[in-house]
Amino acid sequence: MTLEFLSIDRLPGYAGPLEAARHPELANRFHFWRGASGRRYACTRFSLPRRPAYENAIFLHVRRRAGEAQVLGVSTNGKLALSYGTDEVHVHLVQGGDEVLQAAFEDLSALVARRAPLYAIERQAA
Repeated sequence: MTLEFLSIDRLPGYAGPLEAARHPELANRFHFWRGASGRRYACTRFSLPRRPAYENAIFLHVRRRAGEAQVLGVSTNGKLALSYGTDEVHVHLVQGGDEVLQAAFEDLSALVARRAPLYAIERQAA
């Protein structure tokens, strides 16, 4: 029998901003999230009024409090109800078709804050 330890940097959750020494302003725009599988997803951060309408994308509806980011909802169409405290939307663009989109959606859905007053996971109909 072998014991397998999960490295702390492979746990699901917020994985930090982009570190770009030459362009530190990019750290505010690009962020990383780690799904339940441990895979890291690059996301572009948008304020609510500037939320884009992309196809083949995962939208993480994020609330920021006390310097921490918390995912309140995940959707594939960006039209998730945002009345429960979303401050910004982090968008991960997916290439590779519906199966890849579904896999990324399921992986990132594990980030939804279950302690939030309301939470939602919404998958658009195919």
